[in-house]
Amino acid sequence: MPKIPLLPHLSVVVPVGQDTVAFENSLISVLEHQPAACEVIVAHDGHYDDPFGLSGEVRFVTADSSDELDLIAKGVDSARGRLVHVLGSGLKATAGWTDAALEKFEHSDVVSVAPVVRQIRSNQILAAGWHDHPGRLCEPTGAGQSALDRRDVARIDGVFIEASFWRRETLRGAVHCYRGTDLLEASYCAGLAAKTSDWRSVTAENCEIQAEDGVVSWNTPSFRRGKRLAAIRQAILGDRKPLSDAFAGMICNLTRPSRLSEALGQFSANSAAAEMQRRVRVDEVKLAAEALQETIRMQKPVYGRLRRAA
Repeated sequence: MPKIPLLPHLSVVVPVGQDTVAFENSLISVLEHQPAACEVIVAHDGHYDDPFGLSGEVRFVTADSSDELDLIAKGVDSARGRLVHVLGSGLKATAGWTDAALEKFEHSDVVSVAPVVRQIRSNQILAAGWHDHPGRLCEPTGAGQSALDRRDVARIDGVFIEASFWRRETLRGAVHCYRGTDLLEASYCAGLAAKTSDWRSVTAENCEIQAEDGVVSWNTPSFRRGKRLAAIRQAILGDRKPLSDAFAGMICNLTRPSRLSEALGQFSANSAAAEMQRRVRVDEVKLAAEALQETIRMQKPVYGRLRRAA
């Protein structure tokens, strides 16, 4: 295995989740396919004791809590690579998985990249980022399909943080722009906040990550999901038409009872509006984006393909 590079180009953050076996499977997949000039950071709450003696190949950092968003934030704050990849517990890297994602950062307005996450058992797509549409907020792009089409690739609005690539400085702002513990809500908040700063999120079609059954719940509909995501959208975009959006969602989902409940949740977004005004800190992303934009203006970085480590 490669030693920790002194000047990493990419940092891969793997948080230790509640399922230690799932985490270790994720970490093993990263180490098996680790490219050169890449550091691997394991973020834990102080209770993981490195049973495999990997301290020479992996950097271990300790967060203040076991909450996954806090773990990711600690890992990102410790990252030395200009680009950062987050891989949540239970998600598995594949051969050459970073190549296509890193190439997307050659476009200076790209702030985050979504891999294509596939279920191992069925090989169906679970998500390739997310997008908003009249029927739903934060819809996992390509979910349930075997392949993406051009329309899917063109319309993504954001990424799911636990399966994403970012420019480091902006991700540091993104993980702190939402005061809470819900990763879906944090991902939605970060994506909308980045868009308000004129950054793009894109999908890397040839970057694939695998997931075991039940690892992610991005596509699980609920009344609460609709209410809270609509409230986040209001807080960030000043969206004053939650009722019309919710009505459109109801029309689109009349034959899908679970989605209908989510659309009804959007009707009650105002009941969570005050809470989201307190939780959302869009300026965290904007300040990071402005600083990064100045850096790119001064010296445009070149993000080429990383050679696999020996």
